[in-house]
Amino acid sequence: MSEWLKRLTFGSAAWNAWRREHPDLVITLDHADLNGMILTGIDFARVSLRGASLHATNLMNADLRGADLTGADLTEADLICAKLDGAILSGARFVEADFLGASLGDAHYSAEDLKGALHVPARVEER
Repeated sequence: MSEWLKRLTFGSAAWNAWRREHPDLVITLDHADLNGMILTGIDFARVSLRGASLHATNLMNADLRGADLTGADLTEADLICAKLDGAILSGARFVEADFLGASLGDAHYSAEDLKGALHVPARVEER
């Protein structure tokens, strides 16, 4: 298990405190198995999560601004009020993921990427 995955086991508050101490650190969690984790309010801004599995993960109020979720599986993920501005969502799977109150400004995705997602913001433009 990588150092970063170990840090996640201590919860969002501990992770976020660590991120504040290391704001310039490049974090890569590509292909990580984060299925079903409770990561409410997690700071994943600018984190690479390419191909990661986040099935049924609680990402409510998460900061995913600028994150790379290319090819990630977020089936049934809770993205309520998540910040996804500038995130790369290309090829990700969001079937039954809940976007209620989420922000997607300047995010990169196609309509196909969000197919099957719930509560997708009405003013979403394809990028």
